[in-house]
Amino acid sequence: MSDQPIGVFDSGIGGLGIFKAIQKLLPYESLIYFADRDRCPYGSKTQEEIRAITKSITVYLLDEHKVKMVVAACNTATVSSIEYLREQFPELPIIGVVPVIKPASLLSQTGKIACLATDATVKSEAQANLIQDYAVGQDVEVYNIACHGLVELIEKGLENDEITEKLKEYLNPLSGREIDAIALGCTHYTLIRPEVERLVPEGIRVMDSNEPVAKQVKRVLTEGDLLSQSQDRQYQYFVNGDTAHFNSLVQPILNGLFSEAQRVQMP
Repeated sequence: MSDQPIGVFDSGIGGLGIFKAIQKLLPYESLIYFADRDRCPYGSKTQEEIRAITKSITVYLLDEHKVKMVVAACNTATVSSIEYLREQFPELPIIGVVPVIKPASLLSQTGKIACLATDATVKSEAQANLIQDYAVGQDVEVYNIACHGLVELIEKGLENDEITEKLKEYLNPLSGREIDAIALGCTHYTLIRPEVERLVPEGIRVMDSNEPVAKQVKRVLTEGDLLSQSQDRQYQYFVNGDTAHFNSLVQPILNGLFSEAQRVQMP
């Protein structure tokens, strides 16, 4: 057993869906959430830049919070740096998140699905491998949609008409293509899943990775005998950007589970 916290990070508020899923599945675990808002979004950055960023965050979580596990609650960070981080920190369990291409492909009846993701994820080798391994093998065609600017709009606030207009821009070209499943390939997009579901025709299934990641966290902790049984779990939030705006965004998402974030300086 270990009562040390789990560190969860994202470029902003996107990882909160995974954070909530872990809270629900593992109520005795203490969690640290770090929002890297000063360097958001990651989707337009190079792999080298993302690797340097995620390594600095992992060092911060280890040095300042003594975490027992790190969850990269960001698709772009995962596809760009997860294997690199595991090489750099071989003793630390590191969990990532990838688009739900496999389950979407298995559920598809038409053989056509779409994946909404950042530019970096769409262009990544990891995404290409996912499609090759789990879609092509099932004779499923994947429409990869790079949703430029969507993360930035979500970071402004979820009650934003611009989000709806931007979603229409990316979803409308899918009309008539017989798609029956959409994978949300960016954790930010899970926060607007209800709006995506509202905009697409009935019968199209919208899927995300929040619960699968939480289940993977539980599996790895269980296998490593790292589950906590503490009755004194804590949830703490840290951000390297505007805390007031971050707090206003997070409060309605986490409700009573949220306490105000603290600002930290990152190298």
